This record gives sequence, structure tokens and C-alpha cells, in this order.
Amino acid sequence: MTGNDASGRSHIVSDEWVSDHEDETDGLVWRESGAAECWLSSTAPYLEPPQGSSRCSRVVLPPWADMAANVAAGLFPGLDAQGFHRTETIDHILMLSGEVDLVLDDARTTVRAGDVVIQRNTNHAWQNMTASPAIFWGVMVARSSG
Repeated sequence: MTGNDASGRSHIVSDEWVSDHEDETDGLVWRESGAAECWLSSTAPYLEPPQGSSRCSRVVLPPWADMAANVAAGLFPGLDAQGFHRTETIDHILMLSGEVDLVLDDARTTVRAGDVVIQRNTNHAWQNMTASPAIFWGVMVARSSG
């Protein structure tokens, strides 16, 4: 699970195996250690579902070697040259096949088939460092109010 620290930098809050039925996000309350987390504005609002709704997408992510030049050239609005972006959503990512690196301000971790990531309003990038496409499902849940 990801989060923002007090200075607004993205980091990994927890990286652990959870049993079935433990994948909850506290009723979509954005808390870490009992305190409200830093909530930051979106850099890619076009990716987000409307306020109070959700979006489910199947993503086929090509290798970074094939995407890097297009990302750096600005062909994906809201992404910086390394693919970093932030949405005002809680995202549930389920890797189906392949692997991708989840890159945060202060961390990088490889997500493999069968892994689940709870991505929470953090500055992040998805980079497929392999030679084959990676496939995942993402469910983005927008906040119902500011």
C-alpha cells in the first residue's frame, strides 16, 4: 500500500502478505497510523473517474524501452518524462501477467502476477522493465467530496 508522508513525498506504507478478506482501505478514509495523510492535487485528472464514482480498466503496459521516448516527448498528458503522475483516487491494481516496477518518490518495487497494490493519491510511475507486455486490472475509486 502506498501513501504520502507529511512533506507530500510518496512512499510504501506497507508491503506484506495479507490473507483473504483483509483488502480494505478503512472505508476509503485515507489514514496512516491513525492520522490523516497529506492529500495532494492530481497531475493527471483526465485519468480519473468523476467524483464519487469508480473506473475499472484492463491495462496492457508495453516495455519501458518501447515507451520511454514517447513519455519523455510529452505524448501522455499529465505524465512527466519518467511517467510520474498523481490522481485523487484510491486505486486497486491486480497484476495478471508479467511484471512492472511501481516507482515512488522514495521507493521502487517490482509488482508481479498475482500481486495487488493499493495506490493512494501518491506521485508514482509504472515502468515495465521487461521485454514483454505486462497486463493488469486497475479499479480507480474517486473521493465523494474534497
